[in-house]
Amino acid sequence: KYADAEADQRERWEDELTAAIEAEYRRQRAEYAAGLQAWLRDVWLGTLGATEQLNFLPALRDASAAVAARLQPAEARTNLETWERTQRLLHTNAQEALVLEVGLLQLRL
Repeated sequence: KYADAEADQRERWEDELTAAIEAEYRRQRAEYAAGLQAWLRDVWLGTLGATEQLNFLPALRDASAAVAARLQPAEARTNLETWERTQRLLHTNAQEALVLEVGLLQLRL
């Protein structure tokens, strides 16, 4: 866009843009991860019979109840703990794709 800008200035702008894109990606990833955690919490509460406390998305209430009916409370709690551990690992230098794959595959749904 700025052809007359010096090369080092363009490089700084590119670095800033790359950092902004990465920050937005991490923000969205954290938002989705938190959403899954809230849903897993609702599933766990459903296994405990606390269906009146399910407060995630009303559109997912039936899905939460259906998954809760298939699980024991200990399994649902393990799911929640597994996902919390996965989220913690995402803040380390571990390979993101591998962390997500392993974390999601460990969930019992």
